[in-house]
Amino acid sequence: MKRVSTMGLAAAMVFGGSAVIATAPAMAVQAAEEAEEFDPGEISEGVRAVVVGAQTALDAEEGPVDTAAILAQLQAAVPTVQNQDDRFILGSLLLQTAAKIQEQGGTAEQIQAVQIPGLRLSLDSNRVAIERRPVFWLAVGNAANAAEDSAAAIEAYQNVLRYDPTNGDALIQSALAHFRTNNSAAGYDSASRAFAALRAAGQVVPQSWHTVPFRQAYQTNDVARVVEFGTSLLQSHPTPQNWNEVLRVLQTAGRLEDQPNLDLLRLMRATGGLDPNSINEYIRLADQRGLPREAQAIYDGSVAGGAIVANQEVAGELATNVASDQSGLAESAAAARSSANGRVALNTADAYASYGENSTAMELYNLALEKGGVDAGVVNLRKGALYYSMGQMAEARSSFEAVTGDRQPHAAFWLRWMDQQAAPAPAAEPASAE
Repeated sequence: MKRVSTMGLAAAMVFGGSAVIATAPAMAVQAAEEAEEFDPGEISEGVRAVVVGAQTALDAEEGPVDTAAILAQLQAAVPTVQNQDDRFILGSLLLQTAAKIQEQGGTAEQIQAVQIPGLRLSLDSNRVAIERRPVFWLAVGNAANAAEDSAAAIEAYQNVLRYDPTNGDALIQSALAHFRTNNSAAGYDSASRAFAALRAAGQVVPQSWHTVPFRQAYQTNDVARVVEFGTSLLQSHPTPQNWNEVLRVLQTAGRLEDQPNLDLLRLMRATGGLDPNSINEYIRLADQRGLPREAQAIYDGSVAGGAIVANQEVAGELATNVASDQSGLAESAAAARSSANGRVALNTADAYASYGENSTAMELYNLALEKGGVDAGVVNLRKGALYYSMGQMAEARSSFEAVTGDRQPHAAFWLRWMDQQAAPAPAAEPASAE
């Protein structure tokens, strides 16, 4: 068997968009690994007559081509096929007819209705060059997906990957296919492979690709996957809006209560991802949790920056709460040092940090760890945030890396944020990436 030229068919093909699919169980991939040579001398007589007439009509230089008549002749000839050369030539002419329909202004549906049978006939003949098969199968898969023919779609995408294992389009569409059949493990694996393939080629992963696994993680409340694919999204597209949306997903998926939510809002503040709703939420939570100075700082900064409208009632209440809170700081610090466990030290450290008294706050965080009776992950997270605010990045990183327990997702995003600050700006997404 020989490799064969396919008469420039790729140039005549019209491919659909890269719609994502719903999938069914995998079907067998094409077994042949080498294309057979097309032999025009083997075309059967009945098919030959149709081929000559169709090719002549398609090559006509004057007037519009009657593609409907050509198509009717080709379709009528398909049941008379005697061999693979018949199958290949009819497939080729169907593809040429699809191209002519496009040239004459046909709709996408009209084009695809002719193109897909042509692709399938060509592929079934085993006369399409191996290097062109991924493109052919991808078009077949996209059409099957659009028609909601899941079995045909997954068969086609698997054949793309059989011949081109790093084909990003097939991988990301396969990922969504798996997600729609609740095969999350396979979907995450396929999405990861798609991202790796693009990054290895030096390309930016499109944001729409990132949303495929990230949406699945959100819908299934899979916090670990929210972290994995949220940080991946932010690696490629680290905009303030994306930071806000990703952290909001973590907030929802993790079903965060007040304290972990407040920790998350602190991170959102650092990333510039606070929106008016999250600002108001931050002010309310900080004040309710006994940190009126932190609430006041968010309120004042947000009003000054035009993010929220001034509210004299809120401002007055915060000022009153700050005065009362500040007067009791020294007493709280003394209680923290005499307490049998670290809970008072942790709470008092948070208060001192809100006033910018960083050395005392750090002393009390360390005291909380020493005395115990507190969640070490929470303490290390807040130490990391305090070190970050002080510009001590090495210490901040060490503290975030030491976080365990339910604050570990917070720490992972803090580390992603620090990596973003240390890295050069990401390359722009190429216009052709989608």
